[in-house]
Amino acid sequence: MRDNLFRKYFENQEGIVANDLVNTLSFIPETWKKLHKICEDNIKYFNSYSEIEECKLMQMKQKDYLILKFEILNYIIIDLKKCQNISRQLFESEFFKEHIYDISVFDKPEILVNFYFQNQDVLNLSTTLEYKIFMDNAWTYFFIDFINASTQLGFQTSNQFLYEHLYLNYDLTACKMQDAKAKIGTQKMIEMFSKIKTIKIPTEVIPNDLYEQYKLMKRL
Repeated sequence: MRDNLFRKYFENQEGIVANDLVNTLSFIPETWKKLHKICEDNIKYFNSYSEIEECKLMQMKQKDYLILKFEILNYIIIDLKKCQNISRQLFESEFFKEHIYDISVFDKPEILVNFYFQNQDVLNLSTTLEYKIFMDNAWTYFFIDFINASTQLGFQTSNQFLYEHLYLNYDLTACKMQDAKAKIGTQKMIEMFSKIKTIKIPTEVIPNDLYEQYKLMKRL
């Protein structure tokens, strides 16, 4: 079943080769990597293993805020007019009271604000891409995470007879830690990793903004 699912990727001859796509759009994870380093330097307990989920502007009650979401329901909220952190006690929104687990402090909020406005065109792009292929009650997916510079290829069935994942770096090289080794086998995994770069991703599964950026970069 796994082999049949994997072969499905190579039946498709239309689209953009995965290796070409990640190389062309590499400026996106590079921008998020810079933001990550800024967070490491300015947020208590934020380190190289921490993950950012999003960074965006939000307007509420005619006030503008810069929202940085990271970890599980953990946020930085900066009042743009005052360029200062907002604490849970000061933030009156019922939405945030219900959905935020914790609000952290950004040591130098002006650094985050400046970085956001210098790079907002990139930070506002879609942050993930997922290409799924179904076969009966099974499916395989190829997933790209642009924020955290990682990719993943998985196999699943509805009854979890198959539940395996291959972990890759953003450049589509294999990560060192692989929990599917016992099920798939080392040699088969090596074979799969050697072919993943050549997968053609249909343009219709690529978010429109990322596809436009890809075409723009190809013209430069």
